[in-house]
Amino acid sequence: GDQVVLTVVMASALVIASAKRIAAAAANMARPGDLVLASSKTLRMTQTNHFSTLHAEAEEHGGPSFTLSEEQNALKETARTFAAEEIIPVAAEYDRTMEFPRPVFNKAWEMGLVNTHIPEEYGGLGLGCMEGVIIGEELAYGCTGIMTAMEANGLAEAPVILAGTHEQKMKYLGRLTEEPLQAAYCVTEPGAGSDVAGLGTSAQRKGDSWLINGQKMWITNGGVANWYFVLAKTDPKAKAGAAFTGFIVDADSPGISVGRKEINMGQRCSDTRGITFEDVLVLDENRLGDIGHGFKVAMGAFDHTRPPVASGAVGLARRAMDEAIAYATQRKTMGIPIANHQAVSFMIADMAMGIEAARLLTYKAVVSTSTRTHTHTPSVSVYMLDHARRRAVFHAAMHAYSQHIHARRATLSDLCSMLFRPSALVSSSPHR
Repeated sequence: GDQVVLTVVMASALVIASAKRIAAAAANMARPGDLVLASSKTLRMTQTNHFSTLHAEAEEHGGPSFTLSEEQNALKETARTFAAEEIIPVAAEYDRTMEFPRPVFNKAWEMGLVNTHIPEEYGGLGLGCMEGVIIGEELAYGCTGIMTAMEANGLAEAPVILAGTHEQKMKYLGRLTEEPLQAAYCVTEPGAGSDVAGLGTSAQRKGDSWLINGQKMWITNGGVANWYFVLAKTDPKAKAGAAFTGFIVDADSPGISVGRKEINMGQRCSDTRGITFEDVLVLDENRLGDIGHGFKVAMGAFDHTRPPVASGAVGLARRAMDEAIAYATQRKTMGIPIANHQAVSFMIADMAMGIEAARLLTYKAVVSTSTRTHTHTPSVSVYMLDHARRRAVFHAAMHAYSQHIHARRATLSDLCSMLFRPSALVSSSPHR
C-alpha cells in the first residue's frame, strides 16, 4: 500500500478553504477577450508615474501601499486566465519535447502580455516594473519555462529602454511590437556570470565600426532571437565601471555562431544556448550609450529585471502548494483525507506564509528599484528562488528522488504525487 512520508506537506483547514475560494474565483474570471490590453488607455501607465504614486503614499502613510489598483487587478486576472487556458494544458508537452513554445508566445504577444515595458512611443504599453511582476507570477504559475521564454524579451529590451537613442528604440523595440519576435541578453560567459567584471568578450574600434570577438553562454532565447544586447570590453586596462560598452547586434550578422540547445534540468522549453562572436562587425550607430558606460547600463537593466525573476519563483511556489493541497484533499489514510492530519497541515500553512512573505518582499524590491535603494533587489531574488525551490520539491525529497524524477521527466503534479507516494517512484522507475 501507499506509504505516508513523515515530511510531507499538507493543508490546514483554513488554508484549504482559502485555496478553494481562490479556485472558485478563478473559475469565474473574465476571459482574456474581455480585456484588450493593446487598446486599453487606462493600462498605459508609465513606470515613472506609477512609482511616483507609490512614493507619495510612502511619504503620507509612512510606507508604500501594496494594494493593487483596478487596472493592476485586471492585468492579474488576464494573465491568470491566459496561464490556465493557454499554458497549463500544454506545459508538460513542451517540457517533454523541449521545443520553443512559439504558439503560446505568439498568443501572449497578441494579448499584450509580452514586451509590456516598451514605451507607447515605440508601440508598447509602457507598463512599470510592478505590472511586470504581477504578470510574471501568474505566467510562472502555469510554467516557468514558458514564462522565461517570454520574460527574456524584457531583459534584452531593458538596456535599450534605459540607454538607447530614439533611432535605436524605433528600430529595435519597434521590431518587437510589430511582430512576435524574440531578443536576447548576452552578458554571461563560460567563465564569468555574476562576476561581470571578469567578462572576456572584446570589441575593438575599426573606423566607424567595431569588431566583436568572444563567447557568451547560457543565453536565454539565444537560438530564436532577432537581435542581441551584447556587453563587450572596450578598454582592457580600465576598471570594470569604465571597461565595457554595450552594443545591439543583429542575430543574422556574419560571424555569429549559435551553439546547441542546452538540456536544462528544469524550464526545458526555454531556449538556452552559447553564442560565439568571431570578428562580428557592428556599426558604431549600434553602440548603446557612451563608450565605457556598458557596465552601468547592464547593472541598470538588472535592477529592473530581477524583481520579475523573483515573482516567477513566487508563482512556482504557489503552484506547488496548490498541487499539494489538491492531492491532500483526495488522498486518504485511516479513513480521512491526509489534509486533516495536524502535523502536515501545519507544514503547508508554513508554505502559505512563506509565499505571502515572498510576494511582499518582491513588491518591496520593486519600490527599492524606483527609489534607487537597490540593496534589497538581488538578495530578494536569491531568497525567492531558494524559497520556491525548497517548497516546490518539499524540502529534502527532491534530493532523495532526483534521478527518478529526471528519468521520468515528471510534471509538477506527478512530482507532488510521487513525494506523497514513494512506492510510485519505485514501481515506475525506468531502471526496473
